[in-house]
Amino acid sequence: MQFDRIENVIDIPTIQDKVVTIVGAGGSAPLIENLTRSGVQHLKLVDHDTINDVNISRQGHHPGDIGAFKVDAVAQKIRAINPDATVECYPIDFTTLSDEEIHEVFGETDLFIFATDSFACQARGNIVALLLNTSAIWIGLYAGGLGGEVVFWHSGLDCCYRCLCSSRYEAQKKANEQGESLDPPSDGATIFDIQLLDSIAGHICLGLLTRGSDNRFGRLIDQLGTRQFLQVGISPEFRVNENDVIRKYLGIDENCKPYFAWNTIALSDPRFGDDPCPDCENIRGHEFGDGSGIMLRMKPNPSSP
Repeated sequence: MQFDRIENVIDIPTIQDKVVTIVGAGGSAPLIENLTRSGVQHLKLVDHDTINDVNISRQGHHPGDIGAFKVDAVAQKIRAINPDATVECYPIDFTTLSDEEIHEVFGETDLFIFATDSFACQARGNIVALLLNTSAIWIGLYAGGLGGEVVFWHSGLDCCYRCLCSSRYEAQKKANEQGESLDPPSDGATIFDIQLLDSIAGHICLGLLTRGSDNRFGRLIDQLGTRQFLQVGISPEFRVNENDVIRKYLGIDENCKPYFAWNTIALSDPRFGDDPCPDCENIRGHEFGDGSGIMLRMKPNPSSP
């Protein structure tokens, strides 16, 4: 592939050596294709679903793909863009894999992308990222496509996905007790909504894969610092608990007429890791990194003398 027009902003030699694992190959199909166009050439795809006719209007698949596993269809698209790409397909349920299988199959991964609306898969992904000490991104589109979120983690950050989304875990626990699910329905979410969110996620992907390079993507993650929870307003109707959170956090006056949707806010955990979640306690103890590879103890373990 020819990268002359983008090599000034993407560290191509670095990104070509990275291994990216994507869990969910439906709505993320265009994102995966665009990462391939940006230099990613070692990919592992995980999704047990096959393509049906309702996927064509919103997931970037084609009518000729109907009946195929999503991972196989995406793999063909990747190879059409870059014949030199190496692609491994796993048409399996990611949540069924044991820790040993995760280490064996995905131990060399440099970045996990969890592009799924399954809470169980997102939760399992957090454990896997911590176990392997591997950077990860979670992409979530809200009900109706009114908004969405991109959450990321790397070893230099105190707060993991569960730390940031602790209330979601509690809500899911209650829903499970009632035999319900909090997974958002996909009805009303168009391909434009999905790709708007995925474009923002793509920037974070490039930032994590080339962090430290002397260009705008290489500097992106450090510029964000601890602001690892990104919320995107896709529709003017987007609300959280009836509040226009985008307007609130940006401090935009109600009478500001130029304001509209398509804005993104980047938030930090207000506790800054002072209250580690069960995943952090079980996998990392209470130790968090400062981004330099040095481990810092945030607070003593209550069971310690």
